[in-house]
Amino acid sequence: MVSGYRNVLAAPGCARMFATALLARLPQGMSSLAILLLVHSRTGSYAAAGIAVGANAFASAAAAPVLGRLVDALGRRRVLLPAVALQAVALVALVLAADAHAPAVALVPLSAAAGALMPPVAPTVRALMREILHDPGLRETAYSLDSVVQELIWMTGPLLVAVVVTVTSPAVAVLLCAVVWLIGTMLFVASPLLAGPGTRPPGAQRTPALGIPELRALLGPIALTGVGLGAIEVGLPSLALHAGSRPDAGLLLALWSAGSLTGGLWYGSRAWRAPLAHRYRGLLIAGVLCAAPLIFARTIPEGLVCSLLAGLTCAPIFSCQYALIGRAVTPGVETEAFTWVAAALVSGLAAGSAVGGAAIGSLGESAPFILSCAATALAAVAAVRMVARAGAPRLA
Repeated sequence: MVSGYRNVLAAPGCARMFATALLARLPQGMSSLAILLLVHSRTGSYAAAGIAVGANAFASAAAAPVLGRLVDALGRRRVLLPAVALQAVALVALVLAADAHAPAVALVPLSAAAGALMPPVAPTVRALMREILHDPGLRETAYSLDSVVQELIWMTGPLLVAVVVTVTSPAVAVLLCAVVWLIGTMLFVASPLLAGPGTRPPGAQRTPALGIPELRALLGPIALTGVGLGAIEVGLPSLALHAGSRPDAGLLLALWSAGSLTGGLWYGSRAWRAPLAHRYRGLLIAGVLCAAPLIFARTIPEGLVCSLLAGLTCAPIFSCQYALIGRAVTPGVETEAFTWVAAALVSGLAAGSAVGGAAIGSLGESAPFILSCAATALAAVAAVRMVARAGAPRLA
């Protein structure tokens, strides 16, 4: 099972790249909770804290393609280092403003600025995989490993913030995000694999990544997948509350991530014969089937089993999406293409969380899970129609 992952990490520079990228991306799993707690502690308003976190997420999604295109055009080091330095300044300014009891109207723009300046480390890693690993099967294993790393970040980040806040304060947690982002990104860009110029060939025409039909075709299914995941993200805590056990909300979310991690490890360890596009559609359908039992879960034991089951297809779906994009993009726009994937996913997650949360009050605790299944089913339908419409031999 581990031989494929061993082969990926044995490629020159890959082990160092994954290790430093893990550190550089760790604050992605920390910042939302840290900013939420900081703004709430200073304003006393969950609404203001939620707006600050939402502004951070949407600004990150909006700015990511711009930063990705700059990486492709100017080079990784020339973009990642200034971005993370300016982001650290924005986070420090956010803490100082919060300590000065600035109103929410001042804190929200600073939170948004920090999100907009988030260095696109994850898209850079995925673009590098396309350059380093020429064997498509090995590259798919690398994408699976990247999905597993992402799950580790989402699992450990909030726990780290909880420990820091318990021992010190939310302000220290936000400052820790800035420090880890800065150090991690500096170590990441110091890798020899990032020494080259931008990925755009000299003299190549500056065609945006959205000019690639296959990428445009996949953004819809990716956003719908995000809606499904965002709905589950708010549905699991609601299930715990309705079952009378608020503390178990964290356990349900942790098991969901554990299921995803397990599924990602299994998916990446196999040698697949089915065409990639067929696998993608199959995984989306499996995602509906795995999430459907949550609709009927009413107790914590039922929720624990169903949460683990619902997570099994998450990382494999991400891995398949990355592989599809990796096969479709043309040289010179790789990083930008992967940032569009992240932007679509983040936008879907935000929409799914908002709609799913709003539906709980009127339709009950099953509503987010119904929304999740419906959105993922639509993603499967869209994948069938849109990929076929794009005429995607490169996606097969």
